[in-house]
Amino acid sequence: MRKILSCSIVVLTLVLMSSFACAGGFPELRGTWVGLVKMITKDGKIKEHKAVFVIKKQEGNLFSGEKAWFAENKENLITEGFSGIIGADGVSLYFAEHEEGYTLGTLTGKENMSLYNLESGRRAKAIYYTMERIRFARAFVDIDKDGSKTVIRSEIVKVYPLNAGRIMREADLNKDGKLSKKEWDEWKKKQ
Repeated sequence: MRKILSCSIVVLTLVLMSSFACAGGFPELRGTWVGLVKMITKDGKIKEHKAVFVIKKQEGNLFSGEKAWFAENKENLITEGFSGIIGADGVSLYFAEHEEGYTLGTLTGKENMSLYNLESGRRAKAIYYTMERIRFARAFVDIDKDGSKTVIRSEIVKVYPLNAGRIMREADLNKDGKLSKKEWDEWKKKQ
């Protein structure tokens, strides 16, 4: 009987400790999120296009980055910075856009989020985003077009234009301005 009671106490203690450890942790949001955007403007026009959110920095429940989308002429890429907070529940998201507007959302899975943006005034609109995190699936040899066995920022820009700076900062461990296959593979494991 004492063994059962002792084992029960140990199991209960481990469960409580793990739940407290998880309570302080927040999901990792850094990365590139792409998705479909549906928008209704103040004149009732409904539009659809794609957008990208790049979350570049995260410390605990605070994060920042920028979003990008193509203008209506589909030629000009528009970017806007944002700062955000992950709610205490670990799934609610709150974005303050650096230009105007607020975006609220929910993590609907480890790799998915739904976001809602409302803007009032002269350019009033309501926007719904369904976003999915993309993984860096391209192989090293796809990026190393010149076959030099290293890649530099300009090669990465051609494949991952919005993430080249982040990739170089995080993956270039020896800070020589180029990535070896080993550095690339180690960085990809962490993504």
